Amino acid sequence: MEAILAQQNNSSEKVKLRKATRNDEEKVVNILCNSFKNDPHIKWMLEKSRNPDKLKSIMTSIFRKTITVGKIFLTTDETATALWKSEKKEKFNFEFIKRNLNFLFKVGVKSVVRILANESFTYKQYPKTEKYFHLYAIGVLPESQGKGYASSLMNPILNEMEKNSRPVYLETANIKNVQIYIKKGFKIYNKWINNGIELYYMRKLNSTTI
Repeated sequence: MEAILAQQNNSSEKVKLRKATRNDEEKVVNILCNSFKNDPHIKWMLEKSRNPDKLKSIMTSIFRKTITVGKIFLTTDETATALWKSEKKEKFNFEFIKRNLNFLFKVGVKSVVRILANESFTYKQYPKTEKYFHLYAIGVLPESQGKGYASSLMNPILNEMEKNSRPVYLETANIKNVQIYIKKGFKIYNKWINNGIELYYMRKLNSTTI
């Protein structure tokens, strides 16, 4: 999933990145909350929740899940971020149980049911025995849109996976972003339609991953 992304400009200025750590949780969550506040898919998943901080709750959960089994990149000016989840599964331990129970308590059963239904469909789109990366979330604050930040945040994983002939996956509910991803080598291969919302499933197959 991702917020609406602005087209990359032709600036030659290099976007500097760094890997996020657990200490960056507040910064990353803030970027995601600002980026996804009007996202139709997120709104649908959380509309049954009465918690005024429900958006922050889901973004916090996404951060903690991704930092455990994936990679998170942050621009050095801390205005854009990309969360990449790998095929690795989380360990079923106390922290896993605690985080998920806390999330359930904060957003409510009805929202969690919607989230789980969507995640169940989503995970069926990925290979079962192959390594891959999934763009879990990407967000750019308004002041940094149109500067090529989103593209730069994607490049480290795209380059790595192309080198290793591994596939990359993402979803978007914003039709405006589809063309941006097509330019990065992605193609639509499935679509999830629910309550008038279309979620486009896209993937980039590299060499042998066809």
